[in-house]
Amino acid sequence: MFPRALSLLVIFSAVLLSACSAPENLGEETWYQVNSPNFRIVTNGDPKAVRALAKDLERYRAVAIKLLDVKDTGKKLTIYAAADRQSYSGLVGAELGELTNGLFDTTERGSYALVNLDGRTGERQLKAREFLFHEYTHFLSYNGNTVHYPYWYSEGFAEFMSTMTFTPDGGYQLGAIPEERAYTLLFTAPMPLEKLLRATTHNTTDEEKTQVYASGWMLTDWLLMQSGKTKEFKQFVKAYNDGADPVESLEKALDMSLADMEEQYGRMFRKGEFELVRGRIPSGFREARPDVHQLAQSSAIAEIGRFLVLSGYNVDELHSLIQYAHAEGVDSPELTAVQAEAETRIGNFDYAEQLLASIPVQDRSKFWYQNVDAWLGLNRQVSTPGAQRDPAELKKVRDKFVFLVNNDPKTASHWYGLAMSMEMLDYPRNKYLEMLEQAYHRAPRQIHIAQWLATELYRKKDVEYFTRVAKPLLMELSNEEEYQQMKAMLADLQPGDKKQKPREDGDRVLAQKGASKAI
Repeated sequence: MFPRALSLLVIFSAVLLSACSAPENLGEETWYQVNSPNFRIVTNGDPKAVRALAKDLERYRAVAIKLLDVKDTGKKLTIYAAADRQSYSGLVGAELGELTNGLFDTTERGSYALVNLDGRTGERQLKAREFLFHEYTHFLSYNGNTVHYPYWYSEGFAEFMSTMTFTPDGGYQLGAIPEERAYTLLFTAPMPLEKLLRATTHNTTDEEKTQVYASGWMLTDWLLMQSGKTKEFKQFVKAYNDGADPVESLEKALDMSLADMEEQYGRMFRKGEFELVRGRIPSGFREARPDVHQLAQSSAIAEIGRFLVLSGYNVDELHSLIQYAHAEGVDSPELTAVQAEAETRIGNFDYAEQLLASIPVQDRSKFWYQNVDAWLGLNRQVSTPGAQRDPAELKKVRDKFVFLVNNDPKTASHWYGLAMSMEMLDYPRNKYLEMLEQAYHRAPRQIHIAQWLATELYRKKDVEYFTRVAKPLLMELSNEEEYQQMKAMLADLQPGDKKQKPREDGDRVLAQKGASKAI
């Protein structure tokens, strides 16, 4: 028997998918930039609607920071808000365009979110708000830290928070049923609890992922709203991050058997009703007044091109974007630099150098040029055998990264590039390690930065610091050889009888990665 509340929600919210024609090229679209105190939204959607979303997002941020008790870093998040599934697919590729409605990534150059404003239904405004709240929850949960949450809770909590709505009297309410998760629960049934608790992004199919989101939301709702065990759950998170078995550690932390939890879990579904929690928006909050302006076509194309290269989701689209810009006479030096960055990433250093050489001298002092130029020089030296590297060129590269660090110290990639150039110039370990640590502090979830730092700390036999870096890194590594190597290094530095007992290969657990989230 279908739960009544869930059934009614499905019946009354069912709508037909809206039909819309795909643009031939993302460059043909009209793009806007919406700025608020804490968000920069680039969109080809309705700018008035997106402005309203930005105001809601500022409200959400004020409440969520207080509820989650996270530090306000003041970092502005960039959000790419695609008007429809066609333009969304142009940004992320056809496969992700069909499987997701939003994405979140942390990179060494900063974090960004991406949403499809239309979602899976025609109810653009409501769905867009839920997607934005979901993705921003990931940002607040993972930005600037190395804590990992199990897949079901990472997505379940983001779904729970995405239902926040606001009242005219300055209040909010939270805990409603996410519509699409109701569909999933009714038509596929909740995922068995043990399977849900052991689910990772690696061991679930695309079809099962929707069950993880829906079932994870329902279990999260029980934990936060009904179980009375939120403090105990924090003990589970700590144990989970230390590598404990996800089922056994949850049973221990909550002092409940899996069977007892399964009963509570099943009862929630059968009842199908969920309580709301209400509160007030913090008194110090002031309503945002986002400003909106239309981007010049050349600026918009460069912006979209930069996203395609940075994200790596659909780099093939960059070629058609550049062709369109050339044909329409709306290319720009900034787009040329984006193309040079793309060529650098695939090792076409000579062509990337030619592209940068074509950029007018007056534009070469700008950050978008300086960054690409520095990384081109560094990657060329990295790809050159050690004995053949050019010290003079490496010193130039070092100086370029010094300039970037001095003028944009918040960006981890500048510090990382500086550390690499110093290491290749044979600086003492403690000197380049200082730069590497600065990169890690700004982007602790970037695997390549964390791996290098962990290796250096292992060589120094800095047990405490190495352990802090290596433990969360183990949960990020997908390469089995790298995983086993890091685990062996961690075990080697454990004091005396506290050495880790090696797990069987089949016992390995991978957490939901903090670097990439999707809905």
